[in-house]
Amino acid sequence: MAATVQAAFFLLFGFGLLGVDFQSLTTGVLPCGPNGLRGRTEFRRRDQPIRYWLMFAVYGAGGLWLIVTAIRLLTGTATPLPVGPS
Repeated sequence: MAATVQAAFFLLFGFGLLGVDFQSLTTGVLPCGPNGLRGRTEFRRRDQPIRYWLMFAVYGAGGLWLIVTAIRLLTGTATPLPVGPS
């Protein structure tokens, strides 16, 4: 049961990261978290190409890692993370 819940959680966030990644290809803007009281940090492909592509790679690698880990949890080749007090 714990492996299924963790796999669903990982799949949701993995596909979410890849969705943000691929959506940024059309908009040219990649959000990157809060920036205090000034709103959120965004990297624009036109203005900051190195930062944009670096974060694009980080989002892509993180999303793929989460999806692969979820598949491994569902197939039983990975052990689920411990849940609850030990």
